[in-house]
Amino acid sequence: MERHNIKDLVMDVPASSPDINPIENVWSALKDYLQRKVKPRKKAELVGGIRKFWRELSAAQCARYIDHVHKVIPEVVLNKGGPTRY
Repeated sequence: MERHNIKDLVMDVPASSPDINPIENVWSALKDYLQRKVKPRKKAELVGGIRKFWRELSAAQCARYIDHVHKVIPEVVLNKGGPTRY
């Protein structure tokens, strides 16, 4: 990129930035589901809760997590790749 003078055109954002990674929203929803609804005390309850969450996760919910990226990207750009409030 430096050789072709395009280095300055690329935003410095880590590839695995949680702000622009939809799976982070899924993990957050799973954690919330386990804490609020399952409240596991034993390993079997935890495993059962995780399995139920994944069975009930709909395509529409996944689409919302993916679409959320469109809301976050402008803020990531404004913060020059730094963390956002999301």
